[in-house]
Amino acid sequence: MATTFKAVITLPAAALAIAALTSCGGGGDTNAGSDAKGGNAAAGAGADVAVGSVLFPDNFKGVCSGAGVATATAYDPAGTTHKALYFATYRDDFSDRSHSLPDGWTVQFSPDGDALRAVDLVVCARRTAAREVRVCSGFRSNGRETQNRVRWHTATYELSVREARTGRELAKTTAEATNEDCPMFQTFNGESETIDGYANLSDTAVADFLRPHVTR
Repeated sequence: MATTFKAVITLPAAALAIAALTSCGGGGDTNAGSDAKGGNAAAGAGADVAVGSVLFPDNFKGVCSGAGVATATAYDPAGTTHKALYFATYRDDFSDRSHSLPDGWTVQFSPDGDALRAVDLVVCARRTAAREVRVCSGFRSNGRETQNRVRWHTATYELSVREARTGRELAKTTAEATNEDCPMFQTFNGESETIDGYANLSDTAVADFLRPHVTR
């Protein structure tokens, strides 16, 4: 039996519908957007973050492309305490997914201090390929079924871990995101849009890859 989820509609210049899936059920991560299948992320390569600036999560995106954050903590492989941020491909950029890391492995931004200076590692999941496996429909907005569709893909990711201060790559592997379930919730522009969505790596896969660099 299908379950109906609440939907929210906001109306700026263009209607933005946050619709809920009822007929193509399933959980799993969603990473939908208008980027081409298998498109690479082009996140913030360039100059290192300047000394003296307060750090935000976005300041660390460039680490995934080899840029360093000069005020981040230097990585000591023999150290007993490490803090990491995690970024994954979203559209043509990277999205901060650090909340999915195990407890104690990351640090949250705080307006009362420069908490992110404690970060010494950045793990990056860059999508390199994708395969369409189904088209998801049955999304509802305000209880009314829409014509929205999601072309859902499984995906291949290049998974790497880098030193936050220098951008130096410590390890790299290839991992598969094989979740074929449709997203329960999705954002659309209007009520007849078809967009691409991509499976994310499981939290376990990312944690297993990062663990040798965080725990001893």
